[in-house]
Order: sequence, then structure tokens, then C-alpha cells
Amino acid sequence: MIIPGADTLVVVRNTLSGGFRSAVRTTVGVCAGLVVWALMSSIGLATALAASPTLFNLLRAAGAAYLVYLGVQALVAARRTGALDAARRTGREAAPPLRSGRDWRQGALTSLGNPKVGVFYTSLLPQFIPADGSSLSSSLLLAAIHVALSFLSLLAYAAIVARMGDVFRKDGWRRVLETVAGAALVAVGLWLMASAVTGI
Repeated sequence: MIIPGADTLVVVRNTLSGGFRSAVRTTVGVCAGLVVWALMSSIGLATALAASPTLFNLLRAAGAAYLVYLGVQALVAARRTGALDAARRTGREAAPPLRSGRDWRQGALTSLGNPKVGVFYTSLLPQFIPADGSSLSSSLLLAAIHVALSFLSLLAYAAIVARMGDVFRKDGWRRVLETVAGAALVAVGLWLMASAVTGI
């Protein structure tokens, strides 16, 4: 959670484009994806996924392709931001409305497209499950702790970026920040896609 990953990049990108409320919706979507992975892990589906290298890499490639798609969207939006800013300065165009469902969906799909989360739940968390207790309740409790900490850490990133975004927007730096976020998403997506194809 401390080291920024794909989920963090998506939250940062949506914070820059839609503000802190957009980041909250994206974070809720990410956590919804984590809950799905936790439930899959508890019933054994994530273990089956981790045991199949081909299926694992196919899912990873799909998730990577989605990150590239989001990155390209961010780059296009950054270019459009420059035109919109110029139009707003002359009073010719208003800001486009935000779509709340899009933010949640992007967060959820990014999380669901990351099979490493399933591996985390099936390989790391079981080491902390007591042998004399209920494995299901213990695994769900540990997963709930992970989801809660992920929620808080992503919101912390979002709060910092939102504050920085306010400062940079005053000086016309929003386009630069969105371009950097989009390029980072594309780079991470291409790297994950290359590693997935190599793994297959």
C-alpha cells in the first residue's frame, strides 16, 4: 500500500481530473474490487487462478490493457484541458459535467484486473491465520483490515494530490499533471502487458 501501484495511479489521475470527490468514488470502486478478490480467495477461486499461469497472465494482460486505455484517456483529456482552459478564459465554454459512475467503475475494474491481489490473499494472509481457529472467519477479518487500510491510504494520496492540484491549477499546471499521470498509466500498463506476454 505504501508503494504506489496501478490503483494509486488511477486514484491520482481521477483526483486531478475531478477533484477529491472523484477520488473518493474511485477509491470505493478499488475497495469493491478488493472485496471481490477476498471473497474469491475465501472460496478457493483465487487459488485456482494462481495455480494456472496461463489464466493468470491472461487476466494480467487484460488489466494492463485497461491501464493503457485509461492512460490514453488521461492524455487526451490533458490535451482537451488546454483548449477548455483557453475557452473558459474567454467565456465561451463551461466545464464538462463529471460522471460519478465512471469513477467507481474505473477503480473497480483496475482492482479486479490485478491478479496479484488474489495471489496476496492466497499466499501472504494465510500465514497469519491461527491453526486452531476458523480459517474462513480469520481470512475474512484479515481481508477486511487490508481493505480498510487500502481505503485510508488511497484517500491520503488523493488528499495530497487534491491539495497540490489546487495549487497547480492556479498556475495552469493541471494539463502538465494530467499528462504525467496519463503517461505513467500507459507506461505501467505496457510494462505489465509485456511481462504478462513473456509469462505466457
